Amino acid sequence: MKKISCVGFHATGAGVIDDLLREFDNVSQGAYEVEARMLQDPDGVSDLEYNLLENPHRLNSGYAVKRFLKYVRMTSRTYHKVFGKKWEEISREYAERLTKITYPGYWHGDLWLLSPVWRGYFLYRRALAKVSPKPIRKPPYCNYFPWLKTRHVCISEEEFLEATRDYVDALCETMNRDHREYVLLDQVLSPSNPARYFRYVRDLKVVIVNRDPRDVYIYLKHVKDHVLPKTPEEFCVVFRDTHKIQSEVSPDLCMKVQFEDMIYKYDEYVPKVMEFIGVTEEHHTRKKTRFDPAVSIKNTRLWEKYPQYAKEAEIIAKLLPEYLYPYEDMDVANGAAGEVDRSAL
Repeated sequence: MKKISCVGFHATGAGVIDDLLREFDNVSQGAYEVEARMLQDPDGVSDLEYNLLENPHRLNSGYAVKRFLKYVRMTSRTYHKVFGKKWEEISREYAERLTKITYPGYWHGDLWLLSPVWRGYFLYRRALAKVSPKPIRKPPYCNYFPWLKTRHVCISEEEFLEATRDYVDALCETMNRDHREYVLLDQVLSPSNPARYFRYVRDLKVVIVNRDPRDVYIYLKHVKDHVLPKTPEEFCVVFRDTHKIQSEVSPDLCMKVQFEDMIYKYDEYVPKVMEFIGVTEEHHTRKKTRFDPAVSIKNTRLWEKYPQYAKEAEIIAKLLPEYLYPYEDMDVANGAAGEVDRSAL
């Protein structure tokens, strides 16, 4: 089964690829705007690799598997919209495959995973033991939770990667109910370090989408986003640091596109994306029903639509010149050829 992922750097327009591929009858996808972040999220697969392989520890490794299972439970409502009701079952099977043995026992780290009620119970019993007379006092090593279990993990890199690839395949199988040729996993990897995540997935192609930072900032300000900074100077610091690439992969596997090119150069770039992924025109049965450049163009040059942010846009243009979309070149070209009707795009 072939996998596709569209990824961005937060509000940089990766959804344009998601929308485009929803127009194809041979691509299976989850619910709209629901991301499959289980590889890159804290306590996800990448954190498992660190704790099981890069920094294995007699206590931390098994605890990391427990944290992964807590992540699975906490995100179940989200991932049911992508992978269906088997999300927990498949994830538990993966955790069992990573675990060598399980035996009764716990350490203090396990207490952090307990509910507040049980943590309160533990603190109460410990406090009671300290003030109790010696003949009836519980020793410090008293086992207050005999039902808790420890996971012992000792696994090779080859075993871990094979188990992880099988895990992703199993999730994609349950997601692909109509047995289509492709499945799309939105935001399945980090665009800053794609090489790390490609190791977890078989037969994957990724499209990374970037966008003019002025539009990113103004859009986020307009919708009152709470992820990125609110001042243009701080925004530029975070934007630049976020775009520091730690690894690269082959252009046969990873394609970088500009959000604005997908709109202003639709007839040029949509075929490029299709060719890269491998989808063909015969399967593009709902063209422009989800991604219509005449609609998406409203999300460009936002400093013209919202002049109250013009000063912030100027600051960003000065601090991040290498990330600006070359509108000036387009304007010059359009002026030489006659004004272009943007509504007709």
